Amino acid sequence: MRWALRVLLALSCALPVRAGTTSDEGQVAGTEGAPRPTDRPAASDSIIHPHCPCPVSEVPWFDRWVIGYASDAVDTVSTVTAGLAMVAPLAVDLVDVGPSTPFLEDFVVIAQTELVNGALVTLAKYTVQRPIPRVYSPALPAVVSSPADYRSFYSGHTSSTFAALTAMSMTWTLRHGDAWWPWVVTGVVGSSVALERLFAGRHFPSDVVVGAAAGTLVGLAVPWLHARARLGPGTVEIAPSPEGVMLAWQGRW
Repeated sequence: MRWALRVLLALSCALPVRAGTTSDEGQVAGTEGAPRPTDRPAASDSIIHPHCPCPVSEVPWFDRWVIGYASDAVDTVSTVTAGLAMVAPLAVDLVDVGPSTPFLEDFVVIAQTELVNGALVTLAKYTVQRPIPRVYSPALPAVVSSPADYRSFYSGHTSSTFAALTAMSMTWTLRHGDAWWPWVVTGVVGSSVALERLFAGRHFPSDVVVGAAAGTLVGLAVPWLHARARLGPGTVEIAPSPEGVMLAWQGRW
């Protein structure tokens, strides 16, 4: 577990930052946003290479409707919401089990969930280098060439929110049995962040859909793998049968 944490910590990603826009003719336009504390300009400059002006026609038809949205207020709301969603599972767990060994175990599970999710988001962003919707908008002035404008795919805010809240829901279900409320909270809050990212002009619909799916899968997988490890690998038995000898495996999924 220790080596996994060290590797994933090295791969953890920064939240998306403000980006720019382009005009109808493809001329890059917009203004650079102020760097956030999690920005890593040196890494972005060396790995991500701005490649616009880009025509709107290169954007799939189902993604084009968000071009033109660019609300900084909604952008801030989405960042605050995503941040609270990443802290909320620990608060819920602390209320549930108190300051105990189970809480520390759950803390590790949630931390690993976010680290794995962050590593996948970072890999996708730096590999795909997709321009954000603001790059295609004709409404924003000035020239933008910031590498931060080319990390649209996929949404880290959406993915992190779904990963954290799904891990919380999965942990609660494994401990207390079936319960509907954690999953409803996950769906409502996660969808809210996804919509906020669209209206902030930071992501296309396909970015938040993939982000939601990826975060949900990670949020399900990490707690499940920990639960499987605690249950053990199961037992293998050899038993007689009418045809001879039967090999049987018994365990919990």
